[in-house]
Amino acid sequence: MKDDFEIETDKASGRRTGITAERLNLIMAICAILISAASFYATYLQAESAEKQVKAMTLPLIQFGHGNWDGTDKVKRISFSLNNAGVGPAIIKSILISYNGSTYHSFNKFYESCCLPKLEGNDAKNKVEALTSPLVNSIIPGQTPLRFISIDKSKNDDVFWNNLNNERWKMTLRVCYCSMLGECYITEKNGIVDEVESCPIDLPKSTLIKN
Repeated sequence: MKDDFEIETDKASGRRTGITAERLNLIMAICAILISAASFYATYLQAESAEKQVKAMTLPLIQFGHGNWDGTDKVKRISFSLNNAGVGPAIIKSILISYNGSTYHSFNKFYESCCLPKLEGNDAKNKVEALTSPLVNSIIPGQTPLRFISIDKSKNDDVFWNNLNNERWKMTLRVCYCSMLGECYITEKNGIVDEVESCPIDLPKSTLIKN
C-alpha cells in the first residue's frame, strides 16, 4: 500500500509535488510552539492584571494634617493627625519632621526649636501638656484618620501655644509606611507618594511620637 505522505514526483517535470511526514511533523511542532507561546503570554497578562488589581485594593495613602480647634469639645486644641485616604491599611514605619531647614526625629525637639519660650532660672523647665499616641508601627485602616497629638491651649503656656499655632504651617512631616503586602512608600507632600524598597530609608526605626 502506498504511504500517504511519501514524496510524489511529476513524471513530466521530475518535480516533487507531495509532502513528507517529516515536514508535516515539523509544521505541527511549530504550530504547537506558537500556540503555547500565545497561551503563556495570555496567562502572564492575566496574572499581571490580577496583581495590579490586588495592589490597588490594598493601596494605602497617608496624608498629614493639623488643626487648632476641636469642634466636638468646642475648645482651642492644636492637633496633628495622619489620615489614610487609601483603601488598604498602612503600617507606619518612621517619621521625620522638617522645619526651617532642619530635621527632627521627635516632636519635643521640634517644640524646643520652634515654639517654647526661652526661660531662665527656675522657670527654665518647659513642659508641654499633650495627649499623645504611639505612631511608629501603628496600623491605620483605610479611610481612617489617626490623631496622634492633641495640645489644649488651656493646659499650656500661651506663648508656646500661640507660637506652635503659627509655626505649624512651616513644618512638614515625612512619613515612611508599608501596605499589608509589604510594599513601602514615602510621602512628604499630600498626594505625592514615592514607592521605595523598604522602610526606613534614612529615618530611625526607634522614632516615637511622645512627650
